[in-house]
Amino acid sequence: QILWSLTAMAKVPVLDLSPFLRAQEKAPRPDVTISNLPEDAQVVARTWRQAFAEFGFCQAIGHGVPDDVIENAYATAQKFFQLPFEEKSRCDTGKEYGASSGFTARGKERVSATATEVPDSKVLGAQATRPPDNVESMIFLGREDDVVPDEGYREVMQRYREELRRLLLTTMSLTAVSLDLPMNYFDKYFIMDKQKENEMSLRLAYYPPFEKGAEPLPRQLRYGEHTDYTGFTLLWQDHNIDGPQTAKAIRPPLGGLQVRMPDGSWSDCPPMPGAFTINAGDLIQAWTNDEFLSNVHRVANPPPGDEHARISLVVFTGPGNDTIVEPLPTCVSPERPAKYARISAGEHLRKKLQASNQ
Repeated sequence: QILWSLTAMAKVPVLDLSPFLRAQEKAPRPDVTISNLPEDAQVVARTWRQAFAEFGFCQAIGHGVPDDVIENAYATAQKFFQLPFEEKSRCDTGKEYGASSGFTARGKERVSATATEVPDSKVLGAQATRPPDNVESMIFLGREDDVVPDEGYREVMQRYREELRRLLLTTMSLTAVSLDLPMNYFDKYFIMDKQKENEMSLRLAYYPPFEKGAEPLPRQLRYGEHTDYTGFTLLWQDHNIDGPQTAKAIRPPLGGLQVRMPDGSWSDCPPMPGAFTINAGDLIQAWTNDEFLSNVHRVANPPPGDEHARISLVVFTGPGNDTIVEPLPTCVSPERPAKYARISAGEHLRKKLQASNQ
């Protein structure tokens, strides 16, 4: 099969992961390389690499996450954000966003302050950025000390997190073989023993509808321009205001994800039916020596008068905090020397979170 020009499509490509998942399940040993995979799985790997080289994003279908797990997580998030503010605030630890689990009210996070020219360079900072983001957040880390409204919430979110961990491991295996590395190359950075130190947090995001008399401030967005901080982000966008999230016919709410295109323009990225939107973070770009792009994106405001809120389920992933990230051996050559010094995964994350709370 011939890979098409993704840039010519001028939109985030859709990629069916199921051929790779089948090959992964049947692999005779964990360290197989791309040449040992069936042809349809090789095509998935090559297209994955091309998508992240050109866009830093893809929409993944055939991902294996059960529909009921997605529906339950979405319904539980919706139920939480519909609570009175006083009840949601009981889950607010008073700490800065990203410092713990729990609730963060609108106006406390300013993600555009984390922007950098290249991964691990100096952040933009609050003085050169947009007003605080128009979003509420609820963080779940999968720990016993997570702040949750009730145990039913914990059970639903833990199940969702476990399923998304499986998807994370697939994305890392797919990345490995796409870069001519053994399929299990990244396993040691994502082992369960380091789970508590891994940056794998589930962020429920609530973007309120347009409110007359509470219009956005000048230059304020639902979520400002930024790149993600560490590994792959696994995003379930709000798919449907008319029915189930996993329905085949969907009508997403307006005011959603926008991705910067290769020509510098912004393009809406509405979800495809059944798709997770996946994007690479800063450490992926550094690890791959710019083979994969950590691309700038944002969440746009809804049109005036729009009455629909928007809920997103966002899983941020990354290697253990003690991981030292440096360009991979297959991404460096005399013609393509290493562009990044060694980066501490934990220190990079701390710097970004500190900037977002300015």
